[in-house]
Amino acid sequence: MVTAAGQPAPAGTTVGFTDLLLAGVVLVGLTGVALMALLYVLPGERLDVPDLQRGARVARVADFPVGASRVVSWGERIILVVRDGDETYAALQGTSPIDGCMLEWDAEAARVVSPCSDVTYDLHGNVVAGLTTRPLHRYGVFLRGDVVYVGEEVPD
Repeated sequence: MVTAAGQPAPAGTTVGFTDLLLAGVVLVGLTGVALMALLYVLPGERLDVPDLQRGARVARVADFPVGASRVVSWGERIILVVRDGDETYAALQGTSPIDGCMLEWDAEAARVVSPCSDVTYDLHGNVVAGLTTRPLHRYGVFLRGDVVYVGEEVPD
């Protein structure tokens, strides 16, 4: 090999094709390792796959008429699920936070009532009437096919 000045290059200082190829492969490999380490360290968004969401089966849509309610137990939780429209559902804590009494859905008044302590709640779990200010826990409702499911608690 000849240098720019026209003199022969000293032995051992030439860079051949295989040296460049090896350096490129090493560079790509190190970049991949660094990228994987970066993706591992950075927090990612929570991935919710609808078919894998945790939930309790309530009923088929056809078996759950508008204005009706269902009570489901999910682990230690009792949940009251109300269908208040063609495609709208509400899921609330199914027991009174005051005395643990089972809550009931009053379709005529469109309210959730506690028969033991005369407390009335709206479909968002807020107290409408009664001697408490503690709202009910709310839960997410989702459809998978033609089946209604209740899911995780909705934060306030």
